Amino acid sequence: MNRLWVRLSLAFAAIIVITFGTISFTARRFFNDNNLRSLALFYFERPAGLANQLEEHYANHGSWQGVSTLLEGADSALFFTTGRRKILILTDPEGQVLYATAGTGRPDHLEPYQLQQSLPIRVEGQTVGFLDLVHQERPPGRLFSLSAPDDIPAGFADRTSEFLLQLLLLGAILAIVFGMMVSRRLAAPLIHLVEGTQAIARRDLSFRVAEKGSTEMREVSNSFNRMAAALEDAETLRRNMLTDIAHELRTPLTVLEGNLRAILDDVYPLEKAEIARLYDQTRHLHRLVDDLRLLAQAEARQLPLQRNSVDLSVLLEEMAELFSPLAGEKSISLQTGLPPSPVFAAVDRFRIAQALQNLLANALQHTPTGGVITLSLQPEEETAAITVADSGEGIAAEDIPHVFDRFYRVDRNRTRDTGGVGLGLAIAQALVEAHDGEIDVASAGVGQGSTFTVRLPLAEHLQKNVPADIDP
Repeated sequence: MNRLWVRLSLAFAAIIVITFGTISFTARRFFNDNNLRSLALFYFERPAGLANQLEEHYANHGSWQGVSTLLEGADSALFFTTGRRKILILTDPEGQVLYATAGTGRPDHLEPYQLQQSLPIRVEGQTVGFLDLVHQERPPGRLFSLSAPDDIPAGFADRTSEFLLQLLLLGAILAIVFGMMVSRRLAAPLIHLVEGTQAIARRDLSFRVAEKGSTEMREVSNSFNRMAAALEDAETLRRNMLTDIAHELRTPLTVLEGNLRAILDDVYPLEKAEIARLYDQTRHLHRLVDDLRLLAQAEARQLPLQRNSVDLSVLLEEMAELFSPLAGEKSISLQTGLPPSPVFAAVDRFRIAQALQNLLANALQHTPTGGVITLSLQPEEETAAITVADSGEGIAAEDIPHVFDRFYRVDRNRTRDTGGVGLGLAIAQALVEAHDGEIDVASAGVGQGSTFTVRLPLAEHLQKNVPADIDP
């Protein structure tokens, strides 16, 4: 009983019952004998009404002679279907009946108290008669018309009332059934959403709800489906990340365990060379843990940043000097394109340098001997665009959406020793986004190089709503 569609159905039913009940009650209260009599006398008394016509008739004839013809015409327009017969009566000033509706049981005179409630007919200031409608109990099973009482069949009023009651009940039932159908249809999308939330709770992240119903329900269903898709993607990424982390940790741990066991078994001598190899594995583990911690802090917006106004041109020159020897070892040309004037951005110098180092290291790793790497800076309207372009291996279109994913390697043939663990670009993205910046990658295809672009807000733009810990 606490279902939404049940509540809506009950609400529809209540509205229908109250509406029909109010109409029925109002109609029965309004169309009673006294109200109908008062309404008829009101129309009789209006200008050019029956009372005015009777006054003119009496003034023209000096008496009520021939008045029956006038009253019979008015009598034929009156028809009442209430429980009492209505009789149109004209009396003289003493109450003697001069005209009454044809039929049985007509009164011969009206009592003085009745005359006081009747409509007086006055000619030249003198009362010459009274006009009124009086009621009389009808015999059972008869419906009286004032003009033709014998033409109405017996029981017609009862059958009419019964038919109207049946019609009212049928209309109410149809309205309630229709209201239940509409309520059920309106509540159906909510039922599907409940099923969806239960499926998500069961870890069935592939469940989707049909986007049906009103605009609001379609928007809610669409939002639910997008949420479920995001959760499914996050779960897939989590599983893959755990698998990759386990793999990356297992390799150095296996090496450490094997070498230590060999030393304990006197297979390897306890020499500095062996200790150095073990130390390299521990350093690799340490770097991996530090990188994962850095990623977690950056994505949670908890990475501490010491932001200051930094000239990006100077920073890029330092990066070029740092990587020039490494590029020279591989016979790679490292070129720069910097603007003539300084370009300032409010950043943490160390963290942005770390992001640029990851991008340059990635470019060196994927650029063959004799290739070119270009490091450039271009100020834009509200941002500074830093570009790292290479003429190396390039990226296939299907790999571009995953370039910044953790542990993702474009070249599946690369090992951890030759291709890294796949965290460098993910860290670069996290650091850039922690500075309210953007990073993207473009490539014309495999073998045609790739271009990474970092956009950071200019210091002048940030100062309008920059946090208090940023020094201009």
